[in-house]
Amino acid sequence: MHKLRQLIGLPVLETETGAQIGEIEEVVLNIGQAMVLGVIVAGGTWFSHDQGILFADFHGVGRDALVVRSPAAVTDLAGLLADQATCRLRDLCDKAVFTEAGNYLGLVADVIYRPDTGEIRFYELSEGLITDLVEGRLVMPLPQAQVLSEERVIVPEAMSKLLQAAKEIQVV
Repeated sequence: MHKLRQLIGLPVLETETGAQIGEIEEVVLNIGQAMVLGVIVAGGTWFSHDQGILFADFHGVGRDALVVRSPAAVTDLAGLLADQATCRLRDLCDKAVFTEAGNYLGLVADVIYRPDTGEIRFYELSEGLITDLVEGRLVMPLPQAQVLSEERVIVPEAMSKLLQAAKEIQVV
């Protein structure tokens, strides 16, 4: 499994010529379906803010680059971004997570996903720098029911019992 924030800034390479065709600027998600939908790509002046690559067009996602088969993988994502079911990674990270009973669980520090399927598996939660350093971060399985607002995420109370140490999850 990988962390989505690690994708930001990675070069996008294509296998036809080996050229770099851009850089990952943002990750697009569908939390309801627990899926990575694609990435927004920044690059030369011919890219707009709505240009990106759908997850289905990823050829390989490594620690150091995203690889696609050709530059034609870059497409207009405006329709996808307009869908209310989608959100950007930056709109999810740093939100406070509360249970329905009002218990604070931490801030969403990152989202952990499977690079082979795009399935979102966990939220990585931070309780602050000192706690992160001393005790480490916690991970919470992605809840089936949750409310995303401008400032917070509200999850079922049962999620507080499913928290585990991030080091127990094998993340590359």
